[in-house]
Amino acid sequence: MSPEILHHATVRSIEQVARDTYLICSVDEQVSCNARAGQFLEIKVPHCAEILWRRPFSIHNTQPQKHTFDILFQTIGQGTHRLAHLAPDSELDILGPLGNHFYYEREMREAIVVAGGLGIAPFMLMMRELAQRRIPMQLFYGVGSSDQFCCLPLFEKYATLHLSTIDGSLGHQGLVTDLLSDYLDRNSDNHGKSLFVCGPTPMLHKVKEIAACHTIAAQASVETVMACGFGACVGCAVPMTNPVAGQKEYFLACKDGPVFDMREIVIDD
Repeated sequence: MSPEILHHATVRSIEQVARDTYLICSVDEQVSCNARAGQFLEIKVPHCAEILWRRPFSIHNTQPQKHTFDILFQTIGQGTHRLAHLAPDSELDILGPLGNHFYYEREMREAIVVAGGLGIAPFMLMMRELAQRRIPMQLFYGVGSSDQFCCLPLFEKYATLHLSTIDGSLGHQGLVTDLLSDYLDRNSDNHGKSLFVCGPTPMLHKVKEIAACHTIAAQASVETVMACGFGACVGCAVPMTNPVAGQKEYFLACKDGPVFDMREIVIDD
């Protein structure tokens, strides 16, 4: 393991930003200066010896001038509940930044971001990166209920928002992919558009279909368990669409990803 990716970060603040969703801001110069959108960290849950494996978290945002980085997460199990109740100045044992990152074509003239639930996590950093290139952005963001939306005023600074909720409490009632289909149907010129996607598997499957139908390049950040973070445990296999005979038939999300060209991977619905 490279010593450059092993860090001890200091928690600066913890804030609840939506229902069961928290933002941890921590101090670490290496992560804040070197992280790219789509990369992740492996965090060891402090004071919890019964949890042996680290937990993967997308890097939500960075502020290099302040040496800070942000992690966005939901409280689902014992580990994330422990993280949500850390005190400021607590120490975090982290590995990262790990994995690859989203890439941007030179000729890109519009970025279309599609996020489902906590799939919004990698996109604040992406939008800041694209804003430096003055790329227009559309954000299609879907959740179950309006109290699950995170940081909408911040995202609105960078992108035009297209919101959906399953219960109809805010925006379109239904699936966010419905909004995406309508938008692309109304805008027939897709030259220079790129899709960036993160969220539940059924959503990824539908977006892959939509991207193929409209002939738009699409990248997906896959959500999967990544116990080690660097390929040793081989527990995060992602099937390839066209494996070469005699060679590997799977990517590893932590090592080859977590960002993939959607044409290269199998996404089951």
